[in-house]
Order: sequence, then structure tokens, then C-alpha cells
Amino acid sequence: MCSQSDKILIPSLLAPPAKLFAMLQRSEEIVIDIHETYPKQTLRNRYFVGSPNDVRSLVVPVHKPNGHRTKTSEIEIDYSENWPLYHKKTLTTAYSKSPFFLYYADYIFAEFEKKHNRLTDLNAALLNVFKKWLNISAAVVYTDDFVREFEGRDLRTFCKNGTEWTLQHSYYQPFDEVYGFRNSLSVLDILFNLGPEAGEHLKKETDYAGLQGC
Repeated sequence: MCSQSDKILIPSLLAPPAKLFAMLQRSEEIVIDIHETYPKQTLRNRYFVGSPNDVRSLVVPVHKPNGHRTKTSEIEIDYSENWPLYHKKTLTTAYSKSPFFLYYADYIFAEFEKKHNRLTDLNAALLNVFKKWLNISAAVVYTDDFVREFEGRDLRTFCKNGTEWTLQHSYYQPFDEVYGFRNSLSVLDILFNLGPEAGEHLKKETDYAGLQGC
């Protein structure tokens, strides 16, 4: 089990899996590396939700002004297509029957519609509301440079995708009578379905053996 005094180093993430927030509950400081070289196809600009037909990946399109050498802090959001509307429609289809969808959805949609210029700005805004809704008190610090060595748990490599973030404890999900419990979904899933009880539910998580640095 991870110590509550730990610091965690993570990338700037969009709406990562709930399991990560169970870890953040047990941390004193969240350090976010925004000076890494931006990798493609990761949780930095995508998240997973449970749809009526399958698990869907929702992506925020981005532009890399310096090509493959672009740092995460420099990544710009691409609004050439109306992705906020697509995300809104997909989330509404997936979660309109969830008990707390209407309670939280407008806050999420409002952030999408602000048209943040940089991906890190959108991710930071969402992290702030997720922390508030889950009662996470850990301080958030953004790096001034790329971190090569870190005294704490470095989860940057582990945050490449959402498949490993398995919760020990299930909860109600729409369509669970068809698919059973679908794991490793975005934190939005547990918020829309459990509402204010989501934070307490995540405190039940104790198994972090599969996560690097634990």
C-alpha cells in the first residue's frame, strides 16, 4: 500500500481513470510534468467512457507547433472541428441515465466551450474541479523543467493508456446488466454514477501493487 506522505509525479492528463484519483487522495503533493516531450496517443488528450455499445475513446485534437520536439506545455488545442459538441453528445448518450450526470455535466461542458488555447490549461481546469468534487487536498505543483530524477512515485510512463487502472470495488454503471462492470474508465464515469459519494468509494482502494513506484 502506498504511503500517504508520498509525492506523485504525473503528466498533464485530460480526464484520467478513477484509480489515479484514489492514489491522489493518499498523496500530499501532485507534481505535474509539463516539460516532457509530448507523446502521441495517451491519456494526455483522451479519455475512456462507457457507451451503450462499447467503451469509447474521446480525443481532444491537438497541434504540435514544434513537431516531434514539442513539449507538453506547448501543445495547442485544435478547434478546426467541433470536438466539444461531439464530446457533449457522446457523454450525454452514455450517461443521460446516470443519477448525477446533470449535476456535473454542465461544468465539464463549460470547460470544453471556453476554448482553452493550450492543452495543459484545459487539463489543469478539469483537474481542479475533479479535486474539488473528490475532496482531494493534495497541493498541485507544475514543473519548471523536465524532471529526470524524482523523490516519490513517478507515474509518467504508466500513464500511457487506461487499460491498467483496475478498481478493486465496482459501482453502478449504465448498461452493467449487458456488459458487467467496465473498469479503467475516466473519472467522469464514477462521478456521473456516484456523485458526492465517489470520493468515499475511492478510499476503499488499497491495491496499488501493479503501479510503478508503489
